[in-house]
Amino acid sequence: MRFLPTFKYRLRDCMWSMLVIVIVMIALTLLTQFGVTTFGAYTTTEDGYTETTSTMNFTMPYVIFMLVLGIVTVREDMRIGIQNGASRRTSFLANISCMAVTSLCLSLTTIIFYTVWNTLDTGVVLIDFYSMMYLGNFSPSTVETMLMSAVMTFVFSMAFAAIGCFMSLMYWRLNKIGKWVVSIGMGAAVILLINAGAAFYSVGEIVARFARFIVETPWNLNGFFVVLAVAFYIFSMLLVRRNNITAAV
Repeated sequence: MRFLPTFKYRLRDCMWSMLVIVIVMIALTLLTQFGVTTFGAYTTTEDGYTETTSTMNFTMPYVIFMLVLGIVTVREDMRIGIQNGASRRTSFLANISCMAVTSLCLSLTTIIFYTVWNTLDTGVVLIDFYSMMYLGNFSPSTVETMLMSAVMTFVFSMAFAAIGCFMSLMYWRLNKIGKWVVSIGMGAAVILLINAGAAFYSVGEIVARFARFIVETPWNLNGFFVVLAVAFYIFSMLLVRRNNITAAV
């Protein structure tokens, strides 16, 4: 079982899962529009201008979906690959490739749906992570903004898929005590970082300066997500080389 059969197996599974999340998001958007038209969620100002108050966010559900997909698929691919003669490296690369294709397809669905939805006179504004950060909560409407939205959705999704993959492999390797230590340690590390930023001005200033640099432009933020994805996939590959491929329990 080489790369292509492993890739086809994972891709087929991912496409069905992706279809479900896309249908759910479209259905939620239509239900939101139905609620707006039925219950009159419009605000009319004195000059007669009608404001829409309902929004739908596509990016964050897709990102969470990719995080979960990264968590649940990598172990299965390792087991099936080993059982069918594929190396760990082949199974892992097939998994990454399928995550990339799935993220790309999700990003393209946003462009298609935005294009169709923007031609309609509705009471629902479609927003995503890019529009919240750089368009002031307005829906992407031009070709440039739609492409930027798709690129950011893609890299954001891949970053979280990589984080999910790493978490799954890390917990797979740890024993029960190690899982408890890591789980508590991650929460403690976040709390210590927040307290350090509050107690020491220099630490807080460094963190704030770094955060401002990341969100300064869309490409800075995209680059940050790319670095996250590459880093966590490298860490995951190191775990793949050492993990014992055990049966599901």
